[in-house]
Amino acid sequence: MRTGRKEEPPGADVDVGDFETYATARWSWMLRLAYLLTYGDHHEAEDLVQTTLAKVYLRWDHIRTLGAPDRYVRRALINNNTTRQRRRRVVQLLTPHLTEPDTRADHISDHDSYDTRTELLAALATLPPRQRAVVVLRYWECLGEQETADILGCSAGTVKSQASRALKKLRDCAVLSDYAATAAQS
Repeated sequence: MRTGRKEEPPGADVDVGDFETYATARWSWMLRLAYLLTYGDHHEAEDLVQTTLAKVYLRWDHIRTLGAPDRYVRRALINNNTTRQRRRRVVQLLTPHLTEPDTRADHISDHDSYDTRTELLAALATLPPRQRAVVVLRYWECLGEQETADILGCSAGTVKSQASRALKKLRDCAVLSDYAATAAQS
């Protein structure tokens, strides 16, 4: 699942003094991260990024002085996603019939890539929010254990155990069984 590259937010030389410039330069990076956190639902991801940016805007004068606004924004995305899921769970408990989540990824052009991403997102959807956040940060964003721990506000040991549990669950996931069998033969 590791992409082999550290996912850096684009535009490292962006003037963080101007919120609009920062938000424009970081939009696609935030959207990719949110897409993975929201079970591959592009619309939910956009809503999550917009909600996060609205909250960040209110504290921008303070955030831009921190020297690492990307870390703050990444953490805010994860926190807002956790809050969104808690609210959604309450709605699901109160709603007798749920509609199926939209798992389309309109921005993926290659059919095989679409199938692979759809299966991966379905597998990620089986993980609890905390484990999914650890997997996304560690293996998609290629962050270290300590960096992930700092962002999630936990210890590096917790990141290790959550990653271990998540990877075991992903290995056992029926959706990814074909990939596990192929990897074992290689």
